[in-house]
Amino acid sequence: MNYKLFVADMDGTLLDDDKKLSEKNIQTIKKLKNYGIRFAVATGRHDSMIKSYLKHLDLQVPVISCNGAIVREPFGGQVFLSEALPKEQSLNVIDLCKESNADFHIYGHDRIFGEKLNQKMLYYHDLNKTLPSDERTKLVTVSDCKDIVIHETEPLYKFIIITERNNDRPGLLDRLSGIQGLAACQSMPLYCDVMKGGISKAYALQKLAESLGIKRNEIVAIGDQLNDLELIEYAGLGIAVANAEDALKEKADVVTISNNNEHAVSEAIETYLLNSQ
Repeated sequence: MNYKLFVADMDGTLLDDDKKLSEKNIQTIKKLKNYGIRFAVATGRHDSMIKSYLKHLDLQVPVISCNGAIVREPFGGQVFLSEALPKEQSLNVIDLCKESNADFHIYGHDRIFGEKLNQKMLYYHDLNKTLPSDERTKLVTVSDCKDIVIHETEPLYKFIIITERNNDRPGLLDRLSGIQGLAACQSMPLYCDVMKGGISKAYALQKLAESLGIKRNEIVAIGDQLNDLELIEYAGLGIAVANAEDALKEKADVVTISNNNEHAVSEAIETYLLNSQ
């Protein structure tokens, strides 16, 4: 098959467990240009969180971020897709989080909002100290995130909700999924992500591919978590990395031998794209 677009999840797929991008993955991804194949990232993260990685990859394709709620060029800022959370349902999410004693942050257009400098916000606060100014994530702490939902003019794209224990997540995810007008999914074992209803990485990939003139069967996608499930099902060739959730492996067309710490993305590109040309 003459594939034209390779799409990779970030955490647990392209990155190793230390959140590092291996030189082997970088060099293999760069080979794709010689074959006329584009490379894109589809992540649950805010795109401001991955700018340092994107510089290493020298990407020429917009980034799918916030689990598909926004697609844009992260340095120039050109927006190709923007799907904001509905306000009323967002207030319901905040109430549910507080009732469940679950920490949460809200990903906006340019900023990350939270009521406490903890969890992901604390991680990026500390990381910002090591990054140049154009790669830092803008973090805002407020006393009540409901004020942000009600009054903020900046679009809000995603909740990231952190449970204390793995067995807390399924019940919370079910309750979040029951709120009409929202989409909820597991992005990591202790994390639930909430977006506008109908939004997923697959939805954004479809819109991106259409804008690039690329057909569904010309796409390869690779991932590891349940929020990648629709992504790999949409692609012409769906790949799960060796460390992927079992449910993802069952739906994938193929599973890599290597895990994310062993350059699984490089293996997938070499095996299914470069060696098949």
